[in-house]
Amino acid sequence: MAEHVQADNAEAIITRIEHKSRKIESLLKQYKPVEALKTALEGSPPKTRDERCKSANWIVVHRALMAIKDVDAMFSSLDPEYYDILMK
Repeated sequence: MAEHVQADNAEAIITRIEHKSRKIESLLKQYKPVEALKTALEGSPPKTRDERCKSANWIVVHRALMAIKDVDAMFSSLDPEYYDILMK
């Protein structure tokens, strides 16, 4: 039974990541890459062991990172909480 609950939870996490992905694409079209990265990092799946969740979240974060031209400026503008999430 516990595995079934985890599978449902994983599906919920994937759904949230897909929603977040659409929001990030919208921010990138508005030329707001740092806001897109912050959105990607917010609500990252905490301590999930589901590889699909980790992979889906990484794809979203990577997409936002690749849109940033000035990485040094991005790092200096990130709040410490976002920096910690990114490094994990």
